[in-house]
Amino acid sequence: MTPIMGDRLSLAELDLELRIALLPPISLSARFAGPRLYARRLVKLWKVDDGASVPLAESFRLLSSKAIAGVILRTLATKDYAGDQRYWTFPPLADLLPELRDLSWQEMLVGTVQVEAIKGVRGKRHRTLLPAELPRLSPDWTLSRLTLDGRDEFIAVQVRRAPAEPVKDTWRARPSRADIQAAMETTAQTYPPGATPSFQDIWNALKERLACPDLPRQVARDALRDYAPQLRGQRGRRSTKSPG
Repeated sequence: MTPIMGDRLSLAELDLELRIALLPPISLSARFAGPRLYARRLVKLWKVDDGASVPLAESFRLLSSKAIAGVILRTLATKDYAGDQRYWTFPPLADLLPELRDLSWQEMLVGTVQVEAIKGVRGKRHRTLLPAELPRLSPDWTLSRLTLDGRDEFIAVQVRRAPAEPVKDTWRARPSRADIQAAMETTAQTYPPGATPSFQDIWNALKERLACPDLPRQVARDALRDYAPQLRGQRGRRSTKSPG
């Protein structure tokens, strides 16, 4: 039986570890196929339905069996696990979690996995976070939160697989006000205090962050006025160059 590292796992993870321990053993005759077969069993065990979300703490459940097999192999190479010499002895979940979570975070950063969360500790509704918002945040895996400088920035974080075929950007499917606000505030943070970039630079940045090449000019103007008025240039002054 795989050893259980109860002091390093949450109750949900401990329950999953117990279920993993009940998986049938894999003979050493499988040779190099052992980690791959084991990874497939794990994916089947903790399968997530299409379109369903899981807490940030369980984001590893969205990884592919290939990615999980790689983690198993690398973990086996770093530690010596004693067991029945007839079967593969695989690392406990607690030993796999650090790298599984690192891979999960990378998928969130590139947008393969979609992140939804509640803003602050007093928010009420989940909203989708843009990949561009994530680099400045730190995941709190235990509490499924995202922090900024040690404080809770987003709570009740959930993740799901991004749609395989993104919906084409049209004005009818325009970004939500919350997404526009987040994109504008993130764009503003890329400029130093006192900077007054050109409207064209800001408009282009919003198009890119929102993945909406047809974003109307007026929407960008409104976003600049409402969410980043400090970037608006004064009449008679030239705009500073965009950050490069």
